[in-house]
Amino acid sequence: MDIPIPQNLQHFITSLSYHPAKLIKIRFSVEYGNREIVSPFILKDPSTSLRRLETKVKETVGLSTSEYNILEDFICSNITEHDLEETKQSGKPKEKRELTVNKYSKNRKSRLYEAIILDGEPTFLTIEEGGKVVFQPSIEEKTRVLCPPSLEEYLHEPYEFQSEDEINKFVEAANNETNFSLYQKGKSIVSKYIDQESHVIQILTTDILFSYFQDRFPTVHYLGIFGDNNSGKSSMGDVFKALVYRTLNTTDPSPANIFRSLGPVEPGQITLVLDEAEKIDQSHEMMTILKTGYDYRKTVSKVNDFTRKSERFFTYCQKLIIGERAPSPILAKGLNDRLLSDIVYYGTPNHDIKEILNTTDSSHQEFQSLFREIKQFRNLLFVYRLIHYKDLIQNFDMGITARKKELVKPYLQLFSNINSEQDRQIFQEIRNTFEIFLKIKSDKKDFTIEAALVPIIIELMVQSKSNKIKFSNFWDRLRSVIPGHFDEKRPNEYHTEDFGVIYRNSISHTLQKLGVGTKRHNSFVELIFNFKKIMKIASQYNVSVQTSL
Repeated sequence: MDIPIPQNLQHFITSLSYHPAKLIKIRFSVEYGNREIVSPFILKDPSTSLRRLETKVKETVGLSTSEYNILEDFICSNITEHDLEETKQSGKPKEKRELTVNKYSKNRKSRLYEAIILDGEPTFLTIEEGGKVVFQPSIEEKTRVLCPPSLEEYLHEPYEFQSEDEINKFVEAANNETNFSLYQKGKSIVSKYIDQESHVIQILTTDILFSYFQDRFPTVHYLGIFGDNNSGKSSMGDVFKALVYRTLNTTDPSPANIFRSLGPVEPGQITLVLDEAEKIDQSHEMMTILKTGYDYRKTVSKVNDFTRKSERFFTYCQKLIIGERAPSPILAKGLNDRLLSDIVYYGTPNHDIKEILNTTDSSHQEFQSLFREIKQFRNLLFVYRLIHYKDLIQNFDMGITARKKELVKPYLQLFSNINSEQDRQIFQEIRNTFEIFLKIKSDKKDFTIEAALVPIIIELMVQSKSNKIKFSNFWDRLRSVIPGHFDEKRPNEYHTEDFGVIYRNSISHTLQKLGVGTKRHNSFVELIFNFKKIMKIASQYNVSVQTSL
């Protein structure tokens, strides 16, 4: 079936056709060397088909992300119409839908199956009680068939094994490990490639181990690493990518790619590393993924271009965000709420992780040894996950609540099965690490527009005997307290030195979150103070208030 090319695509595509043999053929324009691409395109597995096509188009032709997205939308809408008409005419019964997944556990209700490459072939691996290794080519259910990705379909480094004997050796090794012994080994490896403060190395090691059990817990935190050029932040991303569970490392990430990778089957399919993420707060779809993706239960609804039906996509997974600056405190308040972050500085590690990860058979023997250490530790963590996936999770009272509890408790629960004094020391080290990051987070919270407004609100509330004032009085007080520039030609804007532009028309939304309501009268807007709410919020922002008030 030849598909007519619309005018907005003709500058880079001359023809596009879909064949009954489930192939799509695209010929590009002279500007792209008249290249032709033929790619398998199976409608019952659209995610895999689109991944294959995107990889092939970008490698062969070099389309930009924006151009490819336009092409993908066009393909989805036109091929769907053809497929629906073909099914209607044939009258064939509906086939089971095939979906490609990295792992499956029936939403934690059954044994864990993990996709691997065994001697070059894709299969699922599970480990039964007693350590018996079992392979399964696919998982068939009533309405769908779940398949492991083939080697060319992986967007991350696959877990590869040459034989069952090799897996059995890792099973034997994993049976001699604990979460604490793996933490020590991981910290030793991370320290070879990262020269930063100890709490940075410790949280990286903790997050690496946690990524292998992220889908056992209700929430995750995001880790933010920010710094100038040559600060070593990219190397930290490389170490993270080399060791964590199924890392998808993306630069200037595309929401469509991330949705396809996380998928509609089960949360926690991958771990995300978002590099050069300075503009991440300017993408509505990326912010939706990040604001919901810390909670195991949360999904985002998207319309499937192939079925025209709304489907839910999971967004939950561990995430590392790397950039020169942290996301905007105004545009990305929800994201920053879920972020534990620190600024990193130039260091001189013992080894360059980029050199080690590019090791070949002709590389220096020391490099080959270090590369094997990384690969073997990654496989060890993977097999350890399969063995201990159903272990009991202990509960305990940490003495913290709300968001802090969500960001920290799951990680400490992973290390709560203490059996020796050495285990206790490691647990305390991890706990101290989180205390440092929570302190950093608290200090940043004290430097937000909300923290700056709370003292102004309390002052005006105390001065008002009726708990009500005019908005204009608040606006004048704000401009006199918060440093910035006011242009009389733009009376509804105030350019602050620390928080960017504050708009008079939109600041009421922030005030409502701080316990201040609004009521419009004919000639003015009135602010109404809720004493109890304001007092609670003041304590969250570490604003001291005299009890006599």
